Amino acid sequence: MAAASPTPSAPSQGKAEQPRGSGIREGDLDPELRGRGERFTVFAYVLIPLLALAAAVPFAWGWALTWTDIIIGTVFYVIGGLGITVGFHRYFTHGSFKAGRPLRIALALAGTMAFEGSVIKWVADHRRHHKYADHEGDPHSPWRFGDDWRSVAKGLYYAHMGWLYLDDRKTSLRRFAPDLLKDRDIVRIDRWAGAVFLFSMLAPAAIGGLVTMSWWGALTAFFWGGLIRLALQQHVTWSVNSICHTIGEENFEVRDRSRNV
Repeated sequence: MAAASPTPSAPSQGKAEQPRGSGIREGDLDPELRGRGERFTVFAYVLIPLLALAAAVPFAWGWALTWTDIIIGTVFYVIGGLGITVGFHRYFTHGSFKAGRPLRIALALAGTMAFEGSVIKWVADHRRHHKYADHEGDPHSPWRFGDDWRSVAKGLYYAHMGWLYLDDRKTSLRRFAPDLLKDRDIVRIDRWAGAVFLFSMLAPAAIGGLVTMSWWGALTAFFWGGLIRLALQQHVTWSVNSICHTIGEENFEVRDRSRNV
C-alpha cells in the first residue's frame, strides 16, 4: 500500500457529547430543509429497485436469468458491499484503519456504487446516528414513535427507508463530517455521486451486452445486475437500521437498543 495517510478523525462521540434529556444539540441539523423535489427523487431511487425486486420472482425467474447475469450481479454486489462496510462505515465513519490515497478513493467510489447516497452525507448521517442512537436526534431509530406494536411497526418502516424521504431535516455536514469536507478527492467524488450512481446502474447492462453480443443480454444484465442487485444491497444495509435495532438478542449491556439477529 502507498504511504499511509491519517485516518479520518470523526468528531467526538463520547458519552459527554450525547445529551439525552435535552434533545438534539443546536447545530447538529442543517438549517436548510430538504425540498419536496429532493425527497421525491430519493423516494424514486428507493422505489424503482424495490419494484424490480418484487417483480423478479413471478415474472422473470427461470427464463430471464443466466449465469452471466448472476456473475455480473455478484461482482457488483461485492464491490458495493465492501465499499459500504469497509469504506463508508469502518474507514470514513469510524476511522478504524489507515489508507493511502488510492485506496481511499477506491473505497469512496465503491461505496457510492452501492446507491445508498453520497459518501459525505452517508458518513454524516451515520455519525449522527451513533451520537443519538435510539434517542431523539437519531435519524433512523425504529423506536421514535413509541413502544407499542403499532408504533414499532411504523418505526420499522421509518427506520428501514422512510427516513430517507419523509424527514425534511438534514444532518449538518460541517458538524459531523468536517474531515471529509477538507478532503478534495472525497469532495469531488461526493459531487459526482450522480454519475457514479448512473455508472453502477448501467455498467452491468453494457457488460452483459458485450459478453452475449445481444440486446437481450444487456436487458437481463441490467435487470438482475443493476436493479435487483441494487435493491438487495440497499435493503440488506437498511435492515441494520430497522431489524437489528428491534429484533434479536442483546448479549451485552449497551446504551442503545441494537440487537444481534
